[in-house]
Order: sequence, then structure tokens, then C-alpha cells
Amino acid sequence: MSNLTYRQLGKTGLRVSPLGIGGGSGISSEDLLYAFDHGINYFFFSSDLHHCEYQKSAAALRSLCGANSRVRDSVVLATVSYVTHPEKLPGILMDQFTELNIDYIDVFHWGWINDDDDLLPLIKQARQIQGDCRLTRTIRRIQEQRLQYQEQAQEQVQLINEELLKRGLVRFVGASFHSRAQARRWMRNLDVLMLRYNIAHTGLHEDIVPFLNAQKQTNPGIVVFNTGHPALFQSPGRAASATLQQRLPSVADCYRFALFQPWVDLVLTGPASRVEIDQALKAVALGPLEEEEQAELLRYGAQYERRPVA
Repeated sequence: MSNLTYRQLGKTGLRVSPLGIGGGSGISSEDLLYAFDHGINYFFFSSDLHHCEYQKSAAALRSLCGANSRVRDSVVLATVSYVTHPEKLPGILMDQFTELNIDYIDVFHWGWINDDDDLLPLIKQARQIQGDCRLTRTIRRIQEQRLQYQEQAQEQVQLINEELLKRGLVRFVGASFHSRAQARRWMRNLDVLMLRYNIAHTGLHEDIVPFLNAQKQTNPGIVVFNTGHPALFQSPGRAASATLQQRLPSVADCYRFALFQPWVDLVLTGPASRVEIDQALKAVALGPLEEEEQAELLRYGAQYERRPVA
């Protein structure tokens, strides 16, 4: 049973757990299903960068999000491609739809957006597949052929395809940013922003948060990642150790720092096992940090100011 309180993912209206799971650390399908059983409903999948690791949980995503899943409406499937060329989108989607046996993606992201990337053509191409377009019809025809090959009734095939054409291939469009300037520039044009954020990488406080609307439901969904970066648990030297009285922050500390920022909708984690899932769930259960605890973590994070931890 889950004690997680779901949140709204910005203006998408999607209801998500405060924690999400990305498969980049090679989590197994069994452990990803364990996370779902404990209330986590947001899952992030890459079909190109680090795909060998994401593949290890693909069977679980097929079970949760596949065409015949009974729990599909309870899951938010987010996918990404780091092949940031709009003309490559048909191949990218075919890879994702085929591998996961899915009918639609909740949030599709363009990944690793830097200062030099032109996001406009990427957004335009992704917006087209939110409805009935040529690419949508092409993929639906392939799905129809697959269903017919599996000897399902022709009437069922036609009914499914008509409904899916209305829905489109993706519900919402987002981007994963490695440039805060780009995120600020494009935030009004996207449904979801993925942003790096941790105790040593707090530039969002100045570069993004002041530009969000006071009405949270009108903002893009805010997903933060790299919150529990491994380097944060390695002492940066005597100064930081003295600041923390020899205590390094825990994973739960770092997750709590981000989880309860009022502008954060979801913290994307990258656990390798259910032990690490439990650590993240513990952070939620502990609740917000005390003011002094947060200040202590920020003092510790400041020791990494000149080190590229995020």
C-alpha cells in the first residue's frame, strides 16, 4: 500500500507521485514493479542514450503501459530522445512504441538541450504528434498490422485505431535542459521542464523560479533530476566536513531538499535497486527539512561550487 500524496504535474493536469524513476542506473523490471506497488507512478525511459541500462526495466514498462495493461491510466510514462533532430522523430517513436508495446506516451521529451540548440523545430515536430497527423497515422497502421497478425477481431482493430487517432501519439511535450537560459526562454512553449537541481546546483532559484507564475497550475510541470548525484556523498574536503561536523548528507537529505520546494512537482530518481527505492520513499515519509537542516545542506553544497557535480 502507498502513503504517497500525488501532485499535479503543472498545467498538464496529470497526477503524479512526488518521486519518479528513470531506468538509467539499470534498475530491474522486478524492482520497478516494486516501486509501482509502493505508489510511484511516473517512469522515464530513453530509447537511445544509456539504452542498455533502460532495457533492463523495459519488461516492467510493457506490463504497466502496454496495449493490454489494466493499469495504464494509473501510470505516467515519460520518454526521451537525445537525438535532437526533428526529422529523426519517426524512427525514435517507432523504437519506443515497438519496444514498449505502447499505444501512447504521456510526456515526450527532447533531451540534453544546451545553449546552442534550436528548440523551435523540435517543439513544432513534437506538437504535431499530439493529434492526427501523417506520422500518427503511419504508426497506427503499423499497430493495426500487428494486431491483425495477432489474429484479433477486425472490429476490435478498427475501434482501437479510431480511438488512438483521436488521442495522438503523445499527450504532452517537454524537454530536458542542461541550460537554464534555454529553459527560461522556452518554458512558455512546453508542458514539462526537466531541470538539474541539487544542494550544490541551486541556480534555478535565480534563473527559473522568479519567472514562474503564482498560479502553479498554469506553469509547465517541473521535474528535477540529479538531486542525489553520487558526488554529493563524497567529502569535498576538511572545510565541508567541519561545516557538517563530520557528517555527510544522506540520499534522503538530498531528496528532501528538493521534494518540498514549493515549485517542484516531481523528483526524478535513478535507483539501481529496491534498496535505493526505499531510501527515496523514506525521504518522502520524513517530510520537509527544518530550516536549519536546509541551511546546513546549502553550506555543504557550497563547498562544491567550483566542482561540476550536476
